[in-house]
This record gives sequence, structure tokens and C-alpha cells, in this order.
Amino acid sequence: MGIFDFLKKSFRQEESTKEKYWSLSTNEEEILDPTWEQVKQAVEEATPEKAVFASLGYLHSGNEIEVIQAIQLTEGKNGFRFEALPPGNSYDAGNAYIKNDLSLDETLKLFEEFYRSKKVLGYKNWLTEKI
Repeated sequence: MGIFDFLKKSFRQEESTKEKYWSLSTNEEEILDPTWEQVKQAVEEATPEKAVFASLGYLHSGNEIEVIQAIQLTEGKNGFRFEALPPGNSYDAGNAYIKNDLSLDETLKLFEEFYRSKKVLGYKNWLTEKI
């Protein structure tokens, strides 16, 4: 085992000892361990006139996706942009997996899926942007 392998192993062990937790953020507040109703309300309020985003993360989880976020960019039926973000220490760090032109219902379904299962299905087939 080389020195870099040892350091990687040590870093992974350190990361895995951090406590996992949920965080719901908007540009107005952060809520730890939110209820589904709080998440739903944050997404519904992610509107262009408020310039509000909704971000939900299951942090220190080791999952492929740890944070999702949405904002309604345009008024109308399909104005939401949804992003799925890998953890900062992953191979995919710095990439955002994007789904555009979603309805409120489609956006809420993606948030609920992540909230219930801690997963975002099919994200690797989405548009990718460097952030």
C-alpha cells in the first residue's frame, strides 16, 4: 500500500464517521431534519418573483447524490430547473446533473423521491454542467 492509498483510506474513514443529517435551505433560512411538509412548502415557494431556491441535502451520507435543488426560472407550467449534486469529495464533484422545464408536480415528485429513498433515479442520463 502506497502513501496515497493510506491517506485516501484515512480520509474515507474520517468522512464516514461524520454524522448524517438532512438540511433544507432556501435563501431565507435553513432547517435541519425538515418534515416533508416543510420541503414541499420550500419547493412551492421557489418562484422567480421571490428569487428563492429550495435545496435539500442528506449530508455526509456517502450517497452518489447528496444535495438536490430547484428554482422556478420562468412563470408558467414548466418553469422549474432541478439540479442533483454529488458530494464534494466524490469523483463527480463539481458537476451538476440538470433537468429543465419541469412542472411543479414533477419537481415535487423528484424531491419526494429523494426525501423518501435518499436517491435520484436516472440522473446520469441528464444534462451535466460544471459548477
